[in-house]
Amino acid sequence: NTFLESDGAANDRIKICEDTNGDGKADKFTIFADSLNIPTSMVFANGGVVVSMAPYFVYLKDTDGDDKADVRENIMIGWEKNDTHFGPSNLLYAFDNKIWGVVGSGYNGTTKDGKTLSFRTGVYHVNPDGTGMEFLANTSNNTWGLGLSEDNNVFISTANNTHSAYYSMPAKYAQRALEGSTVL
Repeated sequence: NTFLESDGAANDRIKICEDTNGDGKADKFTIFADSLNIPTSMVFANGGVVVSMAPYFVYLKDTDGDDKADVRENIMIGWEKNDTHFGPSNLLYAFDNKIWGVVGSGYNGTTKDGKTLSFRTGVYHVNPDGTGMEFLANTSNNTWGLGLSEDNNVFISTANNTHSAYYSMPAKYAQRALEGSTVL
């Protein structure tokens, strides 16, 4: 089983930088994982790291304490990679114990738990094991920023002059239900 994209050179890596002598400068470098192809974000989860690397989300974990990933598992596939500058990014482990992220291109696939999803630019969240993914809301353009305030407010930003926008709730709850509704 390969983790390399068939059309790309997997030359990227995640490196651990340490300051072993306390002088404020890294002097020890350990390659945690290599043979990655354009990883756009990573977040610590389940004792390891989840990395967005379209078309995959990859789970990496060091199990023997040598600071090198021994476990490498694709936990999700389906992220579009039409243009690398707006792939899945800004992964955050959030207040609901899910990984939140933003995407400019989109997702088109079947999740680990069998849910078929297709969405474009916006914000989503997913369980750290790749299950339970939910698309939350679209944005107006390539979504590049995601932030959480200390009181759990969610903010996004886009590439087209939306420098900061408040995200309040999943779009499905804000949709007007016209069919069969009664006006009081």
